[in-house]
Amino acid sequence: MSKAIKTGVIATILVYVLGVTYTYYSNQKFSQTFEKFDINKNGSIDTSEKSVQAELYLSQMAKRKTSNQAIIILIPVSILIGFICFAMAILFNKMKTIDDNEINYQ
Repeated sequence: MSKAIKTGVIATILVYVLGVTYTYYSNQKFSQTFEKFDINKNGSIDTSEKSVQAELYLSQMAKRKTSNQAIIILIPVSILIGFICFAMAILFNKMKTIDDNEINYQ
């Protein structure tokens, strides 16, 4: 049972850390794209700076989750995946026990 708990905890931590890391680097890349479109470096894309690509970028920016949101959103997701890994570890352990002890191959 403790092996299954360790598996669930490790899976939970791994999913959470990888999700936050991906979101952080994705936001960094998105910020670099914003700096590319912000020609006069005033922190916003003005009407003189708008183009078709800038419009597409702004529509994507409105839909994106930030790193601060990802920190909270990833908690239940990582716990759910950790619980699934915990349950799978228990079921595989029971299958192994049944195979080793209760099946008579003679």
